[in-house]
Amino acid sequence: MAEIKDRILDLRIENSLTQSQMAKIFDVGISTISMWEQGQRIPRPNTLQEICDYFNVDMDYLMGRSDIRNRYQAGLKYDWENKKEEKENNIFSKLTDEELAKLEKFKNMSTVMFMNEGNDISDEDKETLATAYAEVLISQRKK
Repeated sequence: MAEIKDRILDLRIENSLTQSQMAKIFDVGISTISMWEQGQRIPRPNTLQEICDYFNVDMDYLMGRSDIRNRYQAGLKYDWENKKEEKENNIFSKLTDEELAKLEKFKNMSTVMFMNEGNDISDEDKETLATAYAEVLISQRKK
């Protein structure tokens, strides 16, 4: 895999920027850009993030740990996102048929409630509510 110095140089060239232009963008000296590209220095953490934001690349890509420029654009998820989905799936699989019926009724009622108040609720918010309600149903079992 490429090193950070290679990624910085490649991103600058791909975007048709001179070292002088890049120095102005990131508020550093031209010699600093040159040292980054030669591997003599590494940008500070906040500057690394600014570089990622400017060129729309992930930190893993910039640091040379991945060849995927942007996980979201590639349709991939970060590990923590997959773990969240796994947790949600595990919660729903723990529900009994009766609890699943209650959950479905809750989903319908909460959607209607938000619509009656003139608010629209996103699918993500619906899932968050459903997960929270599933946790309540499971915790009530233990009482």
